[in-house]
Amino acid sequence: MKVLLALLAGLLLFRVIDPWPIETLRLKYFDALLTIDEPVQSQNISLYNIDEDALVEGGQWPWPRQQLAELNRHLLDLGSAAVVYSVLFPEEDRFGGDPEFAESMAQVPTFLSAVATADTDRQEGWHIGVATLGQVNENAINYPGILPNVAALQAAAIGTGVVNTAPEVDGLVRRVPMVMRVGKNLYPALGLDVLRGLAGDPSYQVRGSETGIEAVRVPSFDTINTDAAGRVWIDWGTNFAQQPIEGTIMFVGVTAAGITPLVPTPRGLMYPHEIQATLFETLLTGSSPVRPDWALGGEFLAILLLGLGTALVVIRLPVLTVPVGVLAIGALTVSGSVWGYLRFGVLIDAAWPVLSSLTIGSVGVGQRMISEYRQKLQIKGMFGTYVSPKLVQQLVDDPSLMKLGGDTKTLSFLFCDIVGFTPMSEHFKNNNDPQGLVALVNRLLSALTDVVLSLDGTIDKYMGDCVMAFWGAPVDCEDHEEKAVACAGLMLIALEELNKEIEAEGLPRLGIGIGVNTGPCVIGNMGGKTRFDYSAIGDAVNVAARLESSSRKYKEDVLIGETTAKAVPDMVEYLDSIEVKGKSEKLSVYTLSADAIRAAHLADYWAWIQRVDF
Repeated sequence: MKVLLALLAGLLLFRVIDPWPIETLRLKYFDALLTIDEPVQSQNISLYNIDEDALVEGGQWPWPRQQLAELNRHLLDLGSAAVVYSVLFPEEDRFGGDPEFAESMAQVPTFLSAVATADTDRQEGWHIGVATLGQVNENAINYPGILPNVAALQAAAIGTGVVNTAPEVDGLVRRVPMVMRVGKNLYPALGLDVLRGLAGDPSYQVRGSETGIEAVRVPSFDTINTDAAGRVWIDWGTNFAQQPIEGTIMFVGVTAAGITPLVPTPRGLMYPHEIQATLFETLLTGSSPVRPDWALGGEFLAILLLGLGTALVVIRLPVLTVPVGVLAIGALTVSGSVWGYLRFGVLIDAAWPVLSSLTIGSVGVGQRMISEYRQKLQIKGMFGTYVSPKLVQQLVDDPSLMKLGGDTKTLSFLFCDIVGFTPMSEHFKNNNDPQGLVALVNRLLSALTDVVLSLDGTIDKYMGDCVMAFWGAPVDCEDHEEKAVACAGLMLIALEELNKEIEAEGLPRLGIGIGVNTGPCVIGNMGGKTRFDYSAIGDAVNVAARLESSSRKYKEDVLIGETTAKAVPDMVEYLDSIEVKGKSEKLSVYTLSADAIRAAHLADYWAWIQRVDF
């Protein structure tokens, strides 16, 4: 969890820094929102494209101004409400057609274009009335110079606007500045000036603050909210397919190859007059998408909440279902963002919050998988030599079967110790063969261990020549009493097989004493922080040990506690009531019945015993 929280903090910090990859991702997501609907046919605008066919008919570009005057009159005859040129006229017509072109502008409302430029020698523009409130000029996009039109044409036009755009970090135009600063003057965008001119307003209002430009307003229209640089988001959901011209505003531009550069937009490559037409449509209909003031805070909150939610999903859900949960969180976030845009026109970035969620989810799943893999290795390391491979695999497949922190359970215990170890030790001592003694003990312990593991028992520990085993943990076992008693019987068989071998080697026979008991205990990891064992403690364990030590007194190989005996009555017979150290009352003890080893309960184990190589 700490790693995931640290990762979340890093993702939030990354958003604060906002490097260009994150900004680009955000803009691409906005592109998806801005183009989510099919474009709708504009009812207000028509386009007049001066293409290759027009040049074949009208001659090479630029056309004489008389020809443009004829175009104006032609468009007037077709019913155009106004004509907007994205074409510049910075120099007088070489054919002297400027007066005629200017005269045609008096017949049909005409707007001209200008270009803000890096040429510092060109700072003379046209007068435009702008009322400013607050710090405006300092925050507007600044150019050293401006390229206006011939004075006579400028005076005849209803208005003039700048056609410059402001590409984003990836080169696409999504926002257009409403005003640009050249020297001490502010100049409007062409689409904005068309709105002003058709409304008959003489000026603009621009409001700013310490943080930047806030809004632009044409008095006859609603306030146009902008970003700090005075830009507005364009609604790209409009097309300008061929339609009746009457009553529409005609935007004129040159589309013949090699004359006007194309501009990349979310809708693909567009000509400048198409962009200005789209801007005018956006302003006229009030459909500009909005980046509200709370957008950044909302996105931070989304990153935080999605990150925390994803972390909880990673922790709570099974690993295989985590991707589903993370994808569901991402889908809900994107759906909310899309709904906000379609319903209210707000641009809220869901890309980085969702990517952050996916990152946290991926790291979390990776952590889970590594942790579970380590847990499996731990289980194999902890139990691999102490329980049967079948039980180890069950624990690996489902670690929940095991509670390593300590648990209270009823188990069956078996203690087995070598009887006659002293004579055997003396034999090897006399022969100066201590390694031989160790080897023999290991042969016996190995045989006894095989019996325990074959019956799904767990080896708790080896104490010299003594073995402690139990049944019922770490995996539950319903018939743990039967398996413990069966194990005692099979240990006797295994011992007999081993004695045949060692007698043939000239060694003395070995004997064993076994104590079996059942009862509640505490089972779990016992030890210190750096070294521990999976073991059991409790009175039932102590009683099993006492029964094993008492077997020598009764000269019985196996002593069985009363609780165990009651669970397997046909495998045992009553022996006596004995006093056990640490117990105030006598305990009833049992031993294996005469035919217990060959009883039906052991039938399933005979095939195994025949395969054991002692």
